[in-house]
Amino acid sequence: MPRVRGPMAARPEGDGPLLNGLLFGDHDRGGYDVAVRPEVLPWSWPAVFGRTAPLTLEIGFNRGKFLSELARAWPDHDHVGIEVSRRFAWRLHHILLARGPANVRIVWADARAATPALFTPGSLQAVFINFPDPWWKKRHHKRRLVQGPFAAQLAELPRAWQARLGQVGCGRHRWGNRQSPWPPCPRSASAPTSARTTCR
Repeated sequence: MPRVRGPMAARPEGDGPLLNGLLFGDHDRGGYDVAVRPEVLPWSWPAVFGRTAPLTLEIGFNRGKFLSELARAWPDHDHVGIEVSRRFAWRLHHILLARGPANVRIVWADARAATPALFTPGSLQAVFINFPDPWWKKRHHKRRLVQGPFAAQLAELPRAWQARLGQVGCGRHRWGNRQSPWPPCPRSASAPTSARTTCR
């Protein structure tokens, strides 16, 4: 995979899809070991998006292809992505400014720290985690994302009384509202046939 570099990975200026300026005080602040500023809490997603709509979260959006396709497939939802890598967050910020869609906001941060501050139990329609690193070696198990207290927090974020751990489809784990009709999930043309399934 080619490296991410050049102007698309440059520092964002002003307002836009990247919310680090609002959340942490500057677009240069993010990643690990940052905390949301107390003065912006409680956080209001309807105020950020300018409307009240069902909300989804993707953790670890990498280059943002899934997140962007999801936002286009579900225009009546608002979508939030959290990514711990600065270069991917800054790059997607510029892409969203240039091409949209407009119903996406992104945060450069550690999801384990940012998620509890930004979302309340039952506030999400769905949570997506695509291809999380399995950290299969025993000495690396502590690095796994979905484990322990954070896994319990994630399970509470979708409408809790209807939440379920969904099937593994399109290469992701999904928690979602069991009784809502799910639109077809975005599918990458380059994905293997076995992964191009419709999530229901």
